[in-house]
Amino acid sequence: MRRVYIERKSALIAGTAILGVVVAVLDVSKILKIPFPILPILKFDVIGIPMFLAYLFFGLFSGIFTCLVAFITISFRDPFSGFMKFLAEVATILGAYLILRVRSQEALHKSKMFAMISSIVLRVVMMAVANVFLLPVFLPKLFTTQAVVILLPSICLFNAIQGAISIAGGFLVYEAVIRRLPSLMETVK
Repeated sequence: MRRVYIERKSALIAGTAILGVVVAVLDVSKILKIPFPILPILKFDVIGIPMFLAYLFFGLFSGIFTCLVAFITISFRDPFSGFMKFLAEVATILGAYLILRVRSQEALHKSKMFAMISSIVLRVVMMAVANVFLLPVFLPKLFTTQAVVILLPSICLFNAIQGAISIAGGFLVYEAVIRRLPSLMETVK
C-alpha cells in the first residue's frame, strides 16, 4: 500500500515538473505565438495546453502549479502580462474543475462539453473583470476605463478562442495519451 502511494506521489511530482518545463520552454521559445488580428497586442499561444494537461492527469494543484510556472517565466519580460496569463489559465482550469470533480473516465467523456463551456465562460468573465479594473491601473497611459470598455468585446472574443485552444488541445492530447498508454491512468490515479 505504501509503495503505491509513493509511486503515485512520484508520478505527480515528476509529471507536474515535466509539464511545468514544457510550459516554460514553449513560452521562452515563442513557438506558435500568433497575434490576434483585431487586437495584435494579444497573442494566441499553446502554453495553456500543458497546463490543462497537468490538471487532467494530476489534478487541480498540478494545473495551478504549471500556471504559476507560466507566470514566473512571462514575468521576466512583463510582470503584468504574466499575472494576466496566470489568471486566465487558472480560470480555465477552475471552470473545468467545477464540472469534472468526479475523476472517472466515464464521467470525463459525458461532461467534456460542459467542462469546455464552463471553462470558457469563467475565463471570459474573469478576464473581462480583470481587464476593466487592472488595465487602467497598471497601464494608465495606454488604457483608460472607457478604452477598455470599448475593447472589451475584442478581449472577450480573444479569451474565448484562447480558452478553446487550451481546453480542446488539452483534451485531444489527454485522450491520445490515455488511448496509447492506458496503464498510465493506474499510476496517476
